[in-house]
Amino acid sequence: MTRNSLSKEGLPTPAQQAVEVLGRNIRIARKRRGWSLDEMAGSMLVTRKTLSRLENGDPAVGLSVLAAALHVLNMTDDLKKVATPESDSVGMFYEKQRLPRRVGKKKTSADDLDF
Repeated sequence: MTRNSLSKEGLPTPAQQAVEVLGRNIRIARKRRGWSLDEMAGSMLVTRKTLSRLENGDPAVGLSVLAAALHVLNMTDDLKKVATPESDSVGMFYEKQRLPRRVGKKKTSADDLDF
């Protein structure tokens, strides 16, 4: 029985489309290996229905199911590349905006010059 979730209705369209593309990509990778849904689901320790939901782009499928699928497909490194700090151009822009505009010399006082 599928859990009721508002994640599908509340997810912005671009994000939903990205989840659907991810599911299709996992399906393609499974089929290229010649695995049935049952074979891959068994390797992932999930039900066939859960794997099918992942491949159909259901956003309510847990992250652990995605991680298990990528592990079974020997694609775990791809998960490590998601949302890397180096690829966060917007975050880097805001971080740069918070940096000081000028870096000046430290003002010395008369006490600093006393030996």
